[in-house]
Amino acid sequence: MITEAFYMLFDIWILLAMLAGIAVGIIIGAIPGLGPSMAIALLIPITFSMQPIPALLLLLGVYQGAIFGGSISAILLNVPGTPSAAATALDGYPMARQGKAGRALRIALYASVVGNFFSCLVLMALAQPLASVALDFGPAEMAVLIFFALLVIVLLGGGSKLDALIMVMVGVCAGVVGLDPISGSPRFTFNSFSLENGFALIPVLIGLFAMSEVLVQLFDRPKSDVVEVPIPPVPNSHVGWLDMWRMRSTLVLSSAIGTFIGILPGIGSTIPAFMSYGLARSRAKDPERFGKGEDAGVAAPEAANNAVTGGALVPMLALGIPGDAVTAVILGAFMLQGLAPGPFLFRDHGVEVYAIIEALLIASLPTILIGLALFRVAIHVIRVRPRHLFPVIALLSVFGAYSVNNMLFDVWVMLGAGVLGFLFRRSGLPVPPLLIGLILGKPLEQAARQALLTSGGSPAIFVSSPISIGFVALIVVLVAGTLVLPHLRKRQKPL
Repeated sequence: MITEAFYMLFDIWILLAMLAGIAVGIIIGAIPGLGPSMAIALLIPITFSMQPIPALLLLLGVYQGAIFGGSISAILLNVPGTPSAAATALDGYPMARQGKAGRALRIALYASVVGNFFSCLVLMALAQPLASVALDFGPAEMAVLIFFALLVIVLLGGGSKLDALIMVMVGVCAGVVGLDPISGSPRFTFNSFSLENGFALIPVLIGLFAMSEVLVQLFDRPKSDVVEVPIPPVPNSHVGWLDMWRMRSTLVLSSAIGTFIGILPGIGSTIPAFMSYGLARSRAKDPERFGKGEDAGVAAPEAANNAVTGGALVPMLALGIPGDAVTAVILGAFMLQGLAPGPFLFRDHGVEVYAIIEALLIASLPTILIGLALFRVAIHVIRVRPRHLFPVIALLSVFGAYSVNNMLFDVWVMLGAGVLGFLFRRSGLPVPPLLIGLILGKPLEQAARQALLTSGGSPAIFVSSPISIGFVALIVVLVAGTLVLPHLRKRQKPL
C-alpha cells in the first residue's frame, strides 16, 4: 500500500499543488491578522473541481506554510503572524534588532522543516494502527470517545472553561439541526427544506473564520493600523548544518513535544511552542542568553509549533476528531472530497491517505527552497495592511459559500455565521470550540442513541467494555485534575 501510494506521487499536478500550497501559506502566514484557518476556508471552494489528492495537499501545504510564515513577521516586526509565533518573537526579534534577521529567519525555516518531518513520521506510524483499533469501537465506545474529546477541548483548551463549554454547546445544538439520524423526522428546521440537511459546513467555516474577521477589522480597526512600522534590514546570512546539529537535542525534544501535544484535541500550537521554549531555556548552559537573541530560542518554538501540524492530523484522520480549528476546516475539505476521516478511512482509501502523508514528508526539501526564495517577497508582503485585503476576502466569501451547493441560502448561512462569529469574538468567546462542537455534535448524538437503543435505554452500556471503561476513567481523571483538585487546594490554603 505504501509503495503504491508512492507511485501516485509521480503526478505533476500533485507536486504543483503541494508547492503552491506551501508558497501561499508562507505569504498568508506572514501577514498579521490572517491565518491558516481563514485561508483554507476560502480555498476549499476552489478545490471542488480538483482531484482529491492534489486538492487536499494544496490545503495541507497552506497549513504547513502558514505556521512557518507567522514567524517572519514575528522576527522582523515583533508582531506574530500566527499566535504560536509569539514564542519565536522572544528571541527572533532581538536577533533582528542586532542585524541578524537573516540568520533568525533561516533557523526558523530549518527548525520548521525538522518539526514537520518528525510529526509526519509519527503520523505515518500511529494513524493507521489507531484507526485499526477504532474499527472495533461500537456506538458506546464512539460516544464516550467523542465526549472525552469535547471535554478535553473545554478543560485544556486554554482561556475560560465556562466560555469554551458554552461555545461547544452552541456548536452541538447547531449540529443537531436537520433530519433526525434515527427516525428521519425533521428537527428545528422551521419548515425550511434547505435546513433538512442541517447547516452546510463550508459556509459556516467561511463565515466564522473569514467574514467574521472582515467585520472585526471593519468595526474594531486599531489606530496602529495606519502607522508605518520600520522593517529591519535582512542581510544575507549563512546557517550551516553544523549550526543546526549543535541544536539537535533541542530540535528533537521540541518536535516530540509539538507532535504529541498536537494529538490532544483542542490544545493548539501555542502551548507546545512556549513549553518547548521553556524547556530549551532550562536545559541551556547559559539561560540568561534567552530573550536576547539566542539561536535555540528561535529553533525550539518553531520546531514545536510546526510539529503540531502532523500531530493534529493523527486523531483527525484516524478517529474523525479534529485537534484544532485548522484541522476542523481540513476535515470539512476531506469530507467534500469523499474521504470521510475516521476508522474506515484507511480501510477504504488507504492508498490515497498514505500518498498524502508521503507527499507531506517529501515536501520537506522543497519547503526549504521555497522559504529561502520567498524571504524577500515576504518582507514586502508584511507591509500590506490586512484592511486592504478584506474587501477581496468578503467577495471571495460570498462566491465560496454560493459555490458549495449553488444556493443563495448558503450565502445567508455564511453571513449569519459571520455575524455570530463577530459578536462572539467581540464578547471574548472562543470560536474554535463552536466549530468542533458543530462537527462532532451529530456523530455524538447518533452514537449515543444507537448505544441506548441497543441496551434498551440502559446507560450501563457506556461502561460495559474495557475501551469505554478506560475512556470513562480518563474523563474522571481529567475532571478531577482540572476542576476538583485545584478547588480543594484553594480551600486548604491557610488564611
